[in-house]
Amino acid sequence: MYDTPIPSQTVYWHGLYVVGMRVSIIDCYTDEPSGLGVMPYIGTYPRYIFGALRRCRTDAHYLTIDDIRSQFKQHDIEGDMKTHIGLRNTTPNAEMARELLSRSDVIIVIAGMHTPGKYLSASPGTTVESMRLLSALGLDHKFKILTGPASTIGSGLYGGRMARGLSAEREYFDMIVPEVELVLDKLLENNFTDVPTVEDKYGIIGEIAPYGAAIVDQLPHNPSFLIAEIETMSGCAKQQPCSFCIEKLKSPDVVRRDPKDIIREARSLSSSGLRNFRVGKQTCIYSYGNEETLENLFGGLSKISDILHIDNANPLFVNVEKTKVLVKYCSPGNVASLGVESFDGKVVENNDLHNGPDIVFEKIALINEVGAMRGHNGMPCLLPGINILFGLDGESRSTHEENMLWLRRILDAGLMLRRINIREVVLFPGTRMGDSTRGKFLRKNRDKYWKWRNEIRKEIDYPMLQRLVPSGTLLRSLRTEVYDGNTTFARQVGTYPLVVGVPGRLGLDRLINARVTGHMLRSVKGDVVDHPTS
Repeated sequence: MYDTPIPSQTVYWHGLYVVGMRVSIIDCYTDEPSGLGVMPYIGTYPRYIFGALRRCRTDAHYLTIDDIRSQFKQHDIEGDMKTHIGLRNTTPNAEMARELLSRSDVIIVIAGMHTPGKYLSASPGTTVESMRLLSALGLDHKFKILTGPASTIGSGLYGGRMARGLSAEREYFDMIVPEVELVLDKLLENNFTDVPTVEDKYGIIGEIAPYGAAIVDQLPHNPSFLIAEIETMSGCAKQQPCSFCIEKLKSPDVVRRDPKDIIREARSLSSSGLRNFRVGKQTCIYSYGNEETLENLFGGLSKISDILHIDNANPLFVNVEKTKVLVKYCSPGNVASLGVESFDGKVVENNDLHNGPDIVFEKIALINEVGAMRGHNGMPCLLPGINILFGLDGESRSTHEENMLWLRRILDAGLMLRRINIREVVLFPGTRMGDSTRGKFLRKNRDKYWKWRNEIRKEIDYPMLQRLVPSGTLLRSLRTEVYDGNTTFARQVGTYPLVVGVPGRLGLDRLINARVTGHMLRSVKGDVVDHPTS
């Protein structure tokens, strides 16, 4: 398949041992509907790749895109009035990044933003940026592999635009290999000349994932400030995919990971000092298994974790029994992010969402009833979050009216939502929306989106935050992450942690407790109630 092997005379294969091979991993960070790998979230891709290389006894080094940027621009984080988040996450390897890359036989670039958002303390890199920086470092001649979400169907950096293709990447990279971690041993064996097929994805991950814990020593920051994304399954349990969804393109069938393998991976990370886990790399945690399966998984994870949270949940599969399991074993501040997308019945039908507004309201009330009690860190134990998408098939002015109607009902019923995530749909080729409507409704209604979004923020988010954390609420164990002028922004380690703005420049990467003094549209103000600690 690939005619040119890597140009190395020192590499030879013997069982699981590769002698003389040097591999550098560059993490540009990833964000998908079912998986987050933007700092401080440590995604599965770098850990799996690092584990596959370590299992083969290959010399491997982990770098972030921030490390590569730092080769061209030095930055004093403490000295700037506003933190430069593009350089915030340099690793211990940063100072020798240029040398590591120049000595590498293979450079693996992980990239891809399928659900782009705004990030407090990180700036994801694109494939275009990675190519530009590698060229500037004089590394065009190196054997380079692109992997991660970008290697499948490209990336979408902006909502409402067709995902960017891979024509330039095919010219630049020697290989483009989705999930390269699954075939690294075979690629090492054939000297990177042929990409084999994979028949047992989770069998391979079960072998390599525990080895990936060795990456912890090369990560940015203290491991207690980071949270590892944990994978449970591939595919979607819904029969008919949503019109915009790429999950069935990546995995047509639902394949579940063995709970013992998940716990084994988490135990390795925990032993290495990373004890915070977000079980988020799946379409719906409620679809992973029955109540007993969830009990076994989360009961095991809770024994080896400091923070244990979840992410995605489909309202169709939410029930009382499984919600009680999550509340029993997970940490306070947990959020079940519900893929609502729209409360408009026409939009629900046109896009095969299958979650009518009555069902969504019922499941929001259910999660509140079981999980709304306040935990030791000051946050409720488990709350729903909801996603709203602009630009779906059938969207009209009445769509926003329906969204506001049901959001007000949720507010008026005394229920709580941890957060409302609003974005424009990203169009991907191969999805029904990407291939048919191609952004028809986005083009039609985009001039209304700012008004619609602002109305939700002012009329729903603001009073909801006042209910969620009333003035006087004590929030514990907040990590100071970034500065903006003379304000320090801090948040807890977790799945969707609340941002707290505190007066003064307190020093970064410290733990504080803060008492809520005021509310913004999506964040709160607070005062430190004790002295910061390292």
